[in-house]
Amino acid sequence: AVVSTQSTGKCEILHWVPISKNAHEQDFCSVNPKFVAVVAEQIGGGAFFVLKTERIGGIEPSSKISKHNGAVYDIKWSPFNDNLIGSASDDGLVRLWNITDERGVEANHAPVQTLQGHGKRVGGLLWHPSAENILASSSYDNTIRLWNAETAQEVSQLSSFTNQITDISFTMDGSQIGSTCKDKKLRIFDAHNGTIAMEGPGHENMKVSRLRMLKDGNILTAGFSSTAARCLRLYDPRNLTKVVNELAIDSATGSLFPYYDPDLNLVYLAGKGDASIKFFELSEGSVFYLNQYNSNNAQRGLGMMPKRGLDSSINEIARAYKLDVAKKMVNVIPLKVPRQSKSFAEDLYPDTAGYEPALTNQQFIDGENAPPKLARFLDLQGATATSKGFSATNAANGVDNSKELAALKAEVAALKNTVNEKLNIIEKQSSRITELEEENTKLNEQVKNAEQEIAELQKEWCRKYNCHGRLKFRLTSTKSFILTNMYNISFLKLYTFTLLIMLKV
Repeated sequence: AVVSTQSTGKCEILHWVPISKNAHEQDFCSVNPKFVAVVAEQIGGGAFFVLKTERIGGIEPSSKISKHNGAVYDIKWSPFNDNLIGSASDDGLVRLWNITDERGVEANHAPVQTLQGHGKRVGGLLWHPSAENILASSSYDNTIRLWNAETAQEVSQLSSFTNQITDISFTMDGSQIGSTCKDKKLRIFDAHNGTIAMEGPGHENMKVSRLRMLKDGNILTAGFSSTAARCLRLYDPRNLTKVVNELAIDSATGSLFPYYDPDLNLVYLAGKGDASIKFFELSEGSVFYLNQYNSNNAQRGLGMMPKRGLDSSINEIARAYKLDVAKKMVNVIPLKVPRQSKSFAEDLYPDTAGYEPALTNQQFIDGENAPPKLARFLDLQGATATSKGFSATNAANGVDNSKELAALKAEVAALKNTVNEKLNIIEKQSSRITELEEENTKLNEQVKNAEQEIAELQKEWCRKYNCHGRLKFRLTSTKSFILTNMYNISFLKLYTFTLLIMLKV
């Protein structure tokens, strides 16, 4: 049986994370072995935080990315590049960001690519499971678009929807993409040309339903029955009109988030507003309940660590990052299978999807399909992947930035003119200061000469007339008064002229 534990030797809780309170139906969290990304609450525009998985405690303002003009609705890490993340927003754009290992989120962080084409808000993202840099986006314009993320070019467009698309999922080889919609229909499209391969009735209730395309070819859906009860269903893609198996869950009202583990054929089910995570096994066309993790705090959503980021030393088979909006916390919940043996459990860790894509983006565009390349679990421990030549730029992404660029150029030119004017003023003021300093030096010399002349006249006066103390005091007082106004040369000249007259008398 799968049970939960409180520690994996890694970060247990991230504190003071302002998790988005938006009512949009996505899990608002994405995780890989390097980073945890969480959609943030923000007044005006949209934002998300990127934090390192080993970080303990609170967040830093510098870890925030807030370049969208509308609320962020979904975020997804690339399966082949732990430093590349996509974000979908109310502004109708999909942006791609490169997060560096050393500096994390940099100041004035700019996207490496912008995907523009949807007519309304973009509600969901999903990377292709085996082709590099192929990304799917679903929008409120009732379309799904596949993009070449390197060139920002649209690869295909999937339409025929009459209401809001609630979820999308690729088949294991990426040849087809399934969808659920509020029009209560289940659709399967050809991922290359956008044509409908199969269509049938889905959950009878208009509440949000979701799906996962399974390894054995069947389709798992999580939604609400006609009586508003939550349930899981299995469909055969060859005949969507018939439900192969159905398992009732409960009568709660929160939408369900299924997380599928194709290696062990397990499904982890979390409900929005629930305080538990339920575990199910898929076997022989049926769904079986196994166990569940319980807590006291409701969850807004979950982020699940990819299999390559788990700790095999404690038989960890899954790790959930639970969003607690009320307490502004991200709780890390490791799920493990208890065993007394300390040796590597090969049955728990079969070969799994690695960092190497099975197809290039061009091979997929040319019509090729392939399942993910598998690798030994132990070979993936401690391994990471970064972009190889991801050099996308906004110059080729179809976004018209000419007006914004012209405005920025005009602003720079105006700033240059202002700086030049200020420099001219400073130069003139510096020249005037030099002139004043030279004039002050000349005045000081004149004052010094005048003081010497006055002193000599005083001595000559006293010798000639044997001046009394009163007269000497008057002369000294007069000298002090004149020197107080030492920059007025006319006073000095007048005083000297008066003394000369008195000596002659």
